[in-house]
Amino acid sequence: MGIVDLDEKTGLEETEDTSSDGDRLRGALRRARLPETLLVVGLVMVAVAGMSLWAQANSAEPGIPALVQPTAFPTLTPVPTPLPTPTLSAAQPTQQPSQPPPVLPTIPAGPTRIPAVSVPTRIVIPSIELDAPVVEVGWRVVMRDGEMVTEWDVANDAVGFHRGSAYPGNPGNTVLSGHHNIRGRVFHYLVDVQPGDEVILYADERAYYYKVVSVDIVPEKYASDEQRQENARLIGYFPEERLTLVTCWPYTSSTHRVIVVAKPAPAPAGAE
Repeated sequence: MGIVDLDEKTGLEETEDTSSDGDRLRGALRRARLPETLLVVGLVMVAVAGMSLWAQANSAEPGIPALVQPTAFPTLTPVPTPLPTPTLSAAQPTQQPSQPPPVLPTIPAGPTRIPAVSVPTRIVIPSIELDAPVVEVGWRVVMRDGEMVTEWDVANDAVGFHRGSAYPGNPGNTVLSGHHNIRGRVFHYLVDVQPGDEVILYADERAYYYKVVSVDIVPEKYASDEQRQENARLIGYFPEERLTLVTCWPYTSSTHRVIVVAKPAPAPAGAE
């Protein structure tokens, strides 16, 4: 065996050998820088291990541990291809969605016709210079030609509003009657009214305007039952607003009836 010696630089125990091979080995060890050699060896081993892992990660063989499997990138949502912008022709206006649509002008409607809640109190017909009070009248049952019939009362010195007919401004038929040759003769000139003439009724301290649309003279005293029924229908109910004025004719005999029909009209400019 040989003599045991401790190298001062390395701290490694050496075995001194007297043989030529031992001398050469001992000299080589003394000349070598062992810590540097170990560092180089460690780097080489790390490089080899890294190459091995890379090769395993790219291998298609089954059984590769999950730790070294490559991580897949998340799938990206395809970006939609923008549609081509259509070419506008000269006849196609370019839309501006950011701008509000144009506001169409509002056609002014006439003033609201407020329905009356009471009997009219006055009637004015400028074309025949009529300005008369209005009062409510009812009916009575009388004997005529052996039969009981209903007959409307007629006001004295005033125009009569038929009870149960429509108040001005309401749907229905507003019926007014008056004498033409006795007891005030308020409707003496009603026969002279023409289509287009203005009629004004006052109720609830408000004026209601009408325009005459028809003037008819119908038989009454010697009329057939059918004609009498038609005359009665003209002063009956209608679903739309209208005004009906009734008097007798002619002046000397009163065998016929004058029936004037007027429809609602807007108030003239400047009217109250």
